[in-house]
Amino acid sequence: MKLDLLNALGLLLALGVATLGAGLRYHEAAPLPPGAAPGALATLVESLPDGTPALRDARSVLVPLRAYRRIASGTLIADRVLVDLCEPDRIVAFTRYAEKTPSAHRYAGKPVLGARDDVERVLALKPELLFVNDLVDQNYVARLREHGVQVFDLGPMRGLVSLLPNIRAIGVLIGAPERAARYAEQLQERLRKVALEEAELPHPRALYLSSYGDKLFASGADTSYHDVLAYAGLRDAAALAGLSGWPELSGERVLALDPDVLVTRTGMGPLLCRHPGLDQLRVCRGQGRLVELDGALLDDPGPALLEAAEALHSTYWRR
Repeated sequence: MKLDLLNALGLLLALGVATLGAGLRYHEAAPLPPGAAPGALATLVESLPDGTPALRDARSVLVPLRAYRRIASGTLIADRVLVDLCEPDRIVAFTRYAEKTPSAHRYAGKPVLGARDDVERVLALKPELLFVNDLVDQNYVARLREHGVQVFDLGPMRGLVSLLPNIRAIGVLIGAPERAARYAEQLQERLRKVALEEAELPHPRALYLSSYGDKLFASGADTSYHDVLAYAGLRDAAALAGLSGWPELSGERVLALDPDVLVTRTGMGPLLCRHPGLDQLRVCRGQGRLVELDGALLDDPGPALLEAAEALHSTYWRR
């Protein structure tokens, strides 16, 4: 069973992300989405047949609004948002992935849920509310609901455009909508400030690339990696070429994209340049920039995308 495959394309397909929205201009400070994108979560409170207020999740399930005292996270997004917004004594578990993030110390002392923990393992924690993403097995969710656990599906992880409504939805469900709204606004404002710092300078074309076995994977539009590149003041070469999600690329396609900047996980740069044919990339011939960042930071689809953008911005522009 799967609680969450996450956004980590750095753990590509196993971890699991959202475009800045239509109208992104890479030569300008990246605009931020004014509201939820089509199909994103709404935070309008509805009512159950008995009149209980409820919030509709990404699968259109109405989850009642209650004073939940035992809240569990089955997604890295909820891990970070809960630890930032919720009272610690109300959180009963985070995901196992949280232990691998740069903020791991903040999750210490709490039980963790693995991607394949069985229903009994979750029920033993007695959660009243569990947050998941759309990649979770729906049979698994159904069994938890049969046992009285309220499960809220945050939907696809597509970067900032899904993250902002995710934050607001979590805030409503934990009884802190105003706190969550401020948190989302501050996240937007800090990203805007990073993007504006180099607004008047030429922005090079960058590609996020990783290697798994003999396969190459990039990130394009509709991912948090795209957001990180754009807010760091770089133009996403894959998105500009019409690619979205996490496409597998041939060496020839990477050579055709020929980015000015290659962004990858720490230690993966030399491996990429040894991949057949990629030694001809300008970056691998010393004519561009190779930037390596902490993989756990890059892989985080939640609010840590701000920290990833700041780290990339600092590494590239403040060399």
